[in-house]
Amino acid sequence: MHRTTLTAGCAVLLLSLAACSGGDGESEEDGLSADIDAAPVRAFGPGCADFPDTGPGSLSTMAGQPLSVAVADNPLLSRLSTLLDRSGLGPDLDSADDMTLFAPTDDAFDMYPAEEIQDLMDAPDGPAHLLGHHVVLGEFGSAELDGGSFDTLNGDRVGTTESEGEYTVEGYAPVVCADVHTANATVHVVGMLLIPS
Repeated sequence: MHRTTLTAGCAVLLLSLAACSGGDGESEEDGLSADIDAAPVRAFGPGCADFPDTGPGSLSTMAGQPLSVAVADNPLLSRLSTLLDRSGLGPDLDSADDMTLFAPTDDAFDMYPAEEIQDLMDAPDGPAHLLGHHVVLGEFGSAELDGGSFDTLNGDRVGTTESEGEYTVEGYAPVVCADVHTANATVHVVGMLLIPS
């Protein structure tokens, strides 16, 4: 039931984003030049040092890939890639724009009892429900994480805070590498899973 609901939610999101992207009176050329002129936001945080310097999984390679491909190629996010596959939401997320993903590292999964994680992964709606709590509707960089509250794909909310340049999600999950970009999303890598209620 959740998978159907979440997939339908992705479809609605895609239609909404497509409707918002046209008819603003700005030519495609004008939009392109504005994007080129904008200074790119660089990824930062202690976990960024663990990314490969070049090739698959590197920050520069991820920036040109759709979300699920970028995640699959990153050696720090292999368990998240499995979650994406098992949720069935990868194709929908790859074709959507303007998303933010709080991406748990492989180590984040190990902080919870293995049986609890396995039960969640084995439940028919478990992978989609867990993943949906990590996907935020809209693209938000680190500048917007101080005192942020964001709608998730599940239809609930997650909150973010900043203190002395360090960011936390839901009061406990540290952002270890912020402002990672893929072709269609902003990714903030987190050191703990965000467990939906």
